[in-house]
Amino acid sequence: MVDLAKIRKKAKKVLERSAGVPPAVSGGVPPPESEGGGETPPQTAGETPAVHSVDKLARFKEQAGKRREIAQVQAEQTPTDQLELLTFTIAGEHYAVDIERIVEIVTPRPVTRIPNADESVVGIISLRGTIVTLVDVRKKLRHPRGTPTPDTRIVVIDFHKETVGFVVDRVLRVVKLSRAGVEPHPVVHTNELEESVRGVFRTGGALTILLDLDKLLDHSHGPDL
Repeated sequence: MVDLAKIRKKAKKVLERSAGVPPAVSGGVPPPESEGGGETPPQTAGETPAVHSVDKLARFKEQAGKRREIAQVQAEQTPTDQLELLTFTIAGEHYAVDIERIVEIVTPRPVTRIPNADESVVGIISLRGTIVTLVDVRKKLRHPRGTPTPDTRIVVIDFHKETVGFVVDRVLRVVKLSRAGVEPHPVVHTNELEESVRGVFRTGGALTILLDLDKLLDHSHGPDL
């Protein structure tokens, strides 16, 4: 007896082989091959981002550490013993004061006398609405009275939250030097008071006296004048 079902099934296989159709694989469609001919290895979800995060954090820590080291080196190299001074002349002598105390340098202007004021106070001037007390530093340093010239200037400073000014014959320049460059307790001219002098230094071939403004102005308001 001829089994028609087997004959039809066998004939179908022959037709499929002649048409080039691959036989079916049990369990579903086979996985596709990669372009290189091999299979793509399995990858755990989230594995690559985690590795990148670790590497990025490591690089950040390394760079941040270098930045801190550079900042620390720069801080160590910053000079902390440097002075910045304004130099000027009074009666032919060279003087200097710390520039941090200076508010402004202006040309001479009319002075208003104050009745019953101390002898060391010349008077007051108006500087854009601000009242400035003008003190006689020249007299304090025991120099003779001078004659104003086109180079005469008023140096305005901040003295314990009070605006004070004093007259100089000529403003020279701003100089920078280390504290070690200032010789303490110098032998000064008899016209200068030793307690008002912080030291002396040389600049431009001239000997310059560094004044202590606090002591100088405190004494300039004292009864000895």
